[in-house]
Amino acid sequence: MNFSVRDKLTLIAKKKSEEGRFLPSGIDEVELSVFLNSCKAELGDEPPQDYLEFLKVHNGLTVEGVFVYSTKRLPIVESTAKTLVFVEMNVISRDVEELKGFLVFGDSDQDEYVLDLSTGMYQVRDKQVLDNVYEEFKSFDDLLLFMLDIALRRIG
Repeated sequence: MNFSVRDKLTLIAKKKSEEGRFLPSGIDEVELSVFLNSCKAELGDEPPQDYLEFLKVHNGLTVEGVFVYSTKRLPIVESTAKTLVFVEMNVISRDVEELKGFLVFGDSDQDEYVLDLSTGMYQVRDKQVLDNVYEEFKSFDDLLLFMLDIALRRIG
């Protein structure tokens, strides 16, 4: 059976709520507008629509070492840490020569989750050896499904 992004997010939210932890709420239109203005000013462009749709459901994700970047720093439940921010992480990544042609949406302990701007493909790249591409997808949603599968396996 194939599960949608929303199905998998619902399952993760249910498992986390059983632990007394919760996923962040989605952004509203005002936050979206501020975020898009920040993207245009700092990165020169807007992120893809399906990433924006995800942000309307959950403003980022931090689950078992899998991170999808948020629009702003948010506290992580039961931690002193805060979420990683999309614009900030992309500004930082552009200082790394190998990441100049990418939008970075998240990461995990071993992977970077990116959009290769030259090919339009969403990729899972090795965090240490960025030339290594493990998976490629045609949409952010497909990349997100891959990331959610990792989080679900780790939750158990």
